[in-house]
Amino acid sequence: MTATAEIPHLGAALQADVAALRVRFAETRALYKEVCGLLFFRYGITPTANKLYGLVRKGSMGTPTEVLAQFWQELREKTRVKIDHPALPDALKQIAAEAVQSIWQSANEAAAAELAALRAETRLQAADAEAERDQAKAARAAAEEGTAAVRAALEQARLAESARQGELEAEKQAHAASRARYESAQQQIAVLERQLLELRTQFSQELEQMREQVRLAQERASASERRALREIDQERGVCQAAEKAAADLRGELAAQQGRAQQAALEAAEVRAALQAERDASAKEAGAWKQACAEAEAARQALHGELDEARRRAERERAEAARRLAAPRRWVSARRIKFKPEAIK
Repeated sequence: MTATAEIPHLGAALQADVAALRVRFAETRALYKEVCGLLFFRYGITPTANKLYGLVRKGSMGTPTEVLAQFWQELREKTRVKIDHPALPDALKQIAAEAVQSIWQSANEAAAAELAALRAETRLQAADAEAERDQAKAARAAAEEGTAAVRAALEQARLAESARQGELEAEKQAHAASRARYESAQQQIAVLERQLLELRTQFSQELEQMREQVRLAQERASASERRALREIDQERGVCQAAEKAAADLRGELAAQQGRAQQAALEAAEVRAALQAERDASAKEAGAWKQACAEAEAARQALHGELDEARRRAERERAEAARRLAAPRRWVSARRIKFKPEAIK
């Protein structure tokens, strides 16, 4: 164990003094001797070979042992008292010297004890001061930690307050926006109510106009129906005339068909005559072919007239049927269109 380990609070000063001695004394034995005196006289530490070697760390372990023995020998020589008085016998001189030496040793021991007590008191005070310093450092550290915690808490509180202020401002803006939307909605409701009242009034007016129009339309429908009935009667007369004309056409068609049949019979007779005469004479054959062609042309002409008479009769019949049916459909449509139950 080193001297600095035995006296921790003196370690830095002792190491500084030993470093200073290293600079002043380069020789190893002289350095060990000075360190012995430093430990014993300044710091009150009993020097040992291990302590010396632990502080100096030069040479071998025998060097501090030899220097330490020499130190103790010189110290004993210095503490020995000699009384040289010619009148005193040698025995008395020895006794006196031993007495003075004892007194000096006692005084030295008392001084050493007082010095040790002072050093112990100083060490205790230094230890108390160091303890107080450590406590102060701990208290300061705790206070700094508390201050940091308080600052952090204040910062958090400030941030929370700022956040609450932001939220409050946002709520105020949202409330203002809601208030504006509510007032806008109230205005829109008022506008819609006015529009609804105007629409109701306009609807009532239009409904009254529609009722009047329906009444007029019903009157016009009745007049149109009466006029249609009169037209139907007229169309019936026209239809009867058309039917009569169709009957006349059918009679004419029958007469034309009879004439066509007669012409066909005559053509057949002519064709038979010509066929009989064809073998007799080539000249007569040509005449016969010409007569046959004329007869065929007459027959085709009769067929054309007959077809045209049939088509004309069909057109007149369809026209008469259309004229007869058109007023009925028109009247039915007018009745459905102006039916009073459909307007309600």
